Amino acid sequence: MVQYKCVPAPKRLVINKQGNYDDAIRSFADLINQEAKEGWKFHSMENIGVTQKSGCIGGLIATLFGRKSVTTYYFNMLIFMKD
Repeated sequence: MVQYKCVPAPKRLVINKQGNYDDAIRSFADLINQEAKEGWKFHSMENIGVTQKSGCIGGLIATLFGRKSVTTYYFNMLIFMKD
């Protein structure tokens, strides 16, 4: 039976200087290699949106000021599989 595992990708990647993307890429590789040590094989990376609704008071205040009462956040997740 195939099993799947979802792991949040690093949210913010900071590089030391413009054009030095190796550090950012290396952080993804480190995460993938860490999971591989436990027998997980990298499958894909997906972007998902999570919508958060404001509470009653927050929704009322948002409506009064013409703002949305929901906020959507986008995340990347790494998908791994194991037989």
